[in-house]
Amino acid sequence: MKRILCFLLLHVAACTSDRIRDKPISFSEWRVQQTLQYVESRYGVKQDSLEMLPVMVVSHYTAMDTLDVSYDYMNREEMENGRSQLKKAGGANIAVHFLVGKAGDIYRLMPENHIGRHVIGLNRHSIGIENVGNDETSLTTAQLEANELIVRRLVKRFPIKYLIGHSEYRRFENTPIWEETDNAYRTEKHDPGESFMAALRGRVADLALSEKYDRSEIAARVGYILNSYAKKGEFTGTALVIDDGQIIYRGAWGENAETKLPLSPESRIYLASAAKPITALVAALLESRGRLSYEAPVAPHFPGLAHLLKGVKLKHLLAHTSGLEDYYRSGLPVPPFTNEDALRLIAGQKKPLHTAGAKFVYANSNYVLVAEMAAKVAGVPISELLQSDIFNKLEMSRTAYVVALRAEDQPAPAVDGQGKHFRYAYATEGPGGLATTVDDLAKFDLALLNEKLISRRAQLKLFTPRISVEARKTQYAYGWYVYPERSVAYHDGNFSGYHTMNWLNTARKQAIVLLANRHTDRIREITWQLDRALNGLAATKL
Repeated sequence: MKRILCFLLLHVAACTSDRIRDKPISFSEWRVQQTLQYVESRYGVKQDSLEMLPVMVVSHYTAMDTLDVSYDYMNREEMENGRSQLKKAGGANIAVHFLVGKAGDIYRLMPENHIGRHVIGLNRHSIGIENVGNDETSLTTAQLEANELIVRRLVKRFPIKYLIGHSEYRRFENTPIWEETDNAYRTEKHDPGESFMAALRGRVADLALSEKYDRSEIAARVGYILNSYAKKGEFTGTALVIDDGQIIYRGAWGENAETKLPLSPESRIYLASAAKPITALVAALLESRGRLSYEAPVAPHFPGLAHLLKGVKLKHLLAHTSGLEDYYRSGLPVPPFTNEDALRLIAGQKKPLHTAGAKFVYANSNYVLVAEMAAKVAGVPISELLQSDIFNKLEMSRTAYVVALRAEDQPAPAVDGQGKHFRYAYATEGPGGLATTVDDLAKFDLALLNEKLISRRAQLKLFTPRISVEARKTQYAYGWYVYPERSVAYHDGNFSGYHTMNWLNTARKQAIVLLANRHTDRIREITWQLDRALNGLAATKL
């Protein structure tokens, strides 16, 4: 207790000596919950704490001419009835981080990395400074100097990229940091005034802070999102994000469950069903060369499955509309379990689930047949097709089927939902089977984004929606779930503790790669949050 008391006393002394004094406003659990409710209802984001990553400083004036009146107003927890438009949006009162008196005295009212309510649309990303004064003419040179001091201190602690006056907040509408979902909820602001902001910007010109949106905060926000999930134990693995065709973030969290060595972006992790787009690309390559047609009947290649493949074409396998059921319905196979083993299980299905093309039923069986059909047409195993036509061309040297890897090159083991270690040991090729790294998968994604492997026309065929997927409120193409209105395609994977995601926005040349080796049910949610960091309110929940 004495140690804690000494720490607090030293902290207060330090704050006093550097002019920033702590004067917390009341923030009961009610106000916290009201603020979180505001964030959820206005921004569509559910948080369990007020913590945020600030990337902007917003300067205001209080429209009140004394420090005491200004502080007393902000110390009230509930929004006053007289501000009906603001109260309708949420019950919590205005809350800013700093209050600056006319003599330049600075008071910290709340932690800088906590969400306050002081600027429409930007509260989850901004720190507010309130300057005591009725209007711009009542603000002082001492307050201007105090604002400079605060901004310089904040830039040292946080990835601050923007500095604006409250009146300038609408410049950030339709940007990734703008989050207000109600287009009618706006208020006209004039504070703290053009001359005050011009003088403040002049004082901090060396910091190169922007008053207009320039995407400079995105990498910091991506890292913050991933670190937040990692701290909560909801993401362990590797990640990489591409924006405008450039890698802007790559990182790793956690360890190899067996060796206890930390993971790195170079760590191999089992890709699970996120391998299906790679298998689909093999079919697309063969189709673009005239070796295989999406309209090609499947039955001639599999005489033992004739009772299941009437009317089934390659396109039906690729889109999971063949009528085949998943061989996993027979139970978890025993390794090594090859494609031949899978074909024997598939043959046990008595009749199709539906006529070809009628319905989406996700089944790994489809992609075993795609792989085998491609191999028969090409005359070599699909592993060789992948190596020669994709991996070698893209220098994806750390991507291979798990069964082909030496013991020392095996992917990091997974930890399943019961805490048990799991090593992938199956030999099926097509629906999964690949181990890779985020760097290698980024090479694959960039090749698609830049149309290096197949033409734009061939790629359009790959991403064209083929069937609705009601459970996910989206559509499926050839190896990808797609949102064509946004040019978004993705595929996730899930196998005994491995949870993976490969997400593309082809129009914006963006990619999100997540490879987790510990059980989590947050992969699609994390992807949506990263999509928000990249694209704001246009982001799509998966």
